[in-house]
Amino acid sequence: MTDFEQLIGRLRRSTMVAFTGAGLSTAAGIPDYRGPEGVWTKNPAAAKLSRVSQYRDDSDLRRQIWHDRLTNPLYRAAPTPGHRHLDAIARNGQLLGIVTQNVDGLHRIEDITPYPLIELHGCIHETRCLNCGETQPMPQALSRVANGDLDPRCQARASTGVCNGILTSNTVTFGEPVPPTRIDQAKALIAQADALLVIGSTLSVNPAARLVAYALEIASTVVVINQGPTRYDDRGVIKYNADCQHFLGALAALAVH
Repeated sequence: MTDFEQLIGRLRRSTMVAFTGAGLSTAAGIPDYRGPEGVWTKNPAAAKLSRVSQYRDDSDLRRQIWHDRLTNPLYRAAPTPGHRHLDAIARNGQLLGIVTQNVDGLHRIEDITPYPLIELHGCIHETRCLNCGETQPMPQALSRVANGDLDPRCQARASTGVCNGILTSNTVTFGEPVPPTRIDQAKALIAQADALLVIGSTLSVNPAARLVAYALEIASTVVVINQGPTRYDDRGVIKYNADCQHFLGALAALAVH
């Protein structure tokens, strides 16, 4: 039996929580950020455009970002086979839930998932008001942009009238914290499982990556599937260099038997 077969067999006998990163979504045509060919690796200046303070203060930048969203293929990306494999394993009961660093919404395969889905950094398919915090479906704002409202503002009713706050995607950007409740929810989920299965993450983004440290602290098995090194390779995890899609296909095939 190969190491690969042994690892798949071990996971098949375990309850798991999946922790997913950008490497899972590259097969959907979505580039990662920190890999060798990542957006921010090739263009470090692009990361600065993700700072909430700059977005709030620069109306020209907001108009450019809203314009770009109208044609950005990210908003039309479809779940990969790997996303569907994870969904099938979760619906089968072996995967207790999914924690993701990704904001692409590709784990939302159905309108309602019958298992916990914790999007640590939010989701691009929703808007959030920087003033009142109200969230709405992103297509509503994109429709307004397409019809000439180049910097759409929040239309929620407030005690003084319409809110008129700045709208952005409902995602955590530089300068904003991950909501502590999401971290707490992820820890509670991980504590219920035998193993944490990390898929397609370099584990370089905190506080999300600290969930791996938490899993190790409570003596969970941590399996990391990634093509290339991660920051936890020498910290007691089981590391396997493999294509995410291929690995999850093999795991799903065994999980249904």
